[in-house]
Amino acid sequence: MNDKWRVACNEHKLAKYTGVKLLKKLALLLCFISLVSSCTPASRAQSDTHWYDALPRASWSEYDFIDTKQNWFEVYQLNENTYAIYEPYQWQEAISYLLIGSEKAMLVDTLQGIGDLKSVVEQLTNLPVIVVNTHSHFDHVSGNYQFDDIYGMDNTFTLDNAKGHDHSVNAGNMTADTFWKNVPENFSADTYENKPYEISKYLRDGEIIDIGDRPIEVVFTPGHSPDSLVLIDKNNRMMMTGDSFYPAPLYVYSATSSFRDYANSVQTMLKYQSDVDFLLPGHNETMQPASYLAKLHAATLAVQDGRTPSTIGDNANHTYQFEGFSLIVKKPLDY
Repeated sequence: MNDKWRVACNEHKLAKYTGVKLLKKLALLLCFISLVSSCTPASRAQSDTHWYDALPRASWSEYDFIDTKQNWFEVYQLNENTYAIYEPYQWQEAISYLLIGSEKAMLVDTLQGIGDLKSVVEQLTNLPVIVVNTHSHFDHVSGNYQFDDIYGMDNTFTLDNAKGHDHSVNAGNMTADTFWKNVPENFSADTYENKPYEISKYLRDGEIIDIGDRPIEVVFTPGHSPDSLVLIDKNNRMMMTGDSFYPAPLYVYSATSSFRDYANSVQTMLKYQSDVDFLLPGHNETMQPASYLAKLHAATLAVQDGRTPSTIGDNANHTYQFEGFSLIVKKPLDY
């Protein structure tokens, strides 16, 4: 979800957060009229209808909350050796996963670099940690700089993002209306940047990373981005899907996206449906049923065949609505 903000502010919010900006303007006017000197985004949030009013999402209550003595991330234990590290207080609602093996731990994505992710991970395990990114968009790699052992793809897109980005690149993703809770004391949206990191090992499609009695298969799934991948944990019957699937609008419209690649990748993911029970997405909610893979495959076919009507948003992107998710694509399809 790297370059989606400006377009997504129109398309995603139309689908998900309708009317937020108008309500914020109204709140500002009311604050002015009543001469309330403390008219801050936090105080407005209490009286307006916002995207985060639906939070906490009910599904998270199904899992054990782990208190890690900090106020930015929420940590949930999904099973005996798997944790979800969730960022509910920023618009992206990004999710990282910590997989514990007998010899190592694997951290799947490192979120946006807002909170101290490393300190949270160290509370959950004392094993050596390797980082594997489902792709290199900023909201999945911006905490990479805190870790030493990072596995990634050997391609131009990944390597360019590993160099980091200055404040100008992602400043639009850190505006006041993207937050609904005070950020950590040492974080400033005004100076936000994506720090560089070094890749210690290049991944191969189909390789197995064994973290000790827990083999994780790497499957390349380009489409959302050129370096997207999913991770298959057959022992625990889980697939970490990153942005290849999550239960919300799915973005396949950027300059570096390819619907053709995405449709082929969905077909590849579908081959693993009998090996997994749950999909662990990179945003919003965790532990989605693997039956979504068949639905996602059917959706890509429907888009290709023109059987499903679409709505046209900014930049002529087309949004196709399906049960539990939607696809936002650019036209004409590169298929």
